[in-house]
Amino acid sequence: MYMSKNRDLPPMKFKLGDKVRFTFNGNELVGIVEIADFGGSIKNDYHSYDIFAEGCLYKHIPEEVCRIACF
Repeated sequence: MYMSKNRDLPPMKFKLGDKVRFTFNGNELVGIVEIADFGGSIKNDYHSYDIFAEGCLYKHIPEEVCRIACF
């Protein structure tokens, strides 16, 4: 079983159901957090999210490209 290199990560910034803005392929989108992956996928050492936006589920979006949508 593969374990992430660093499990001493800070708490996640977003939770299920949060409305967030994120950048994907240079485009800014707004969506809802459907899945929150602590530590991301097994190959990464950062939090990531699966976000539903514009009729599509965007998978493994890094926390660093997300921010809260305030509207």
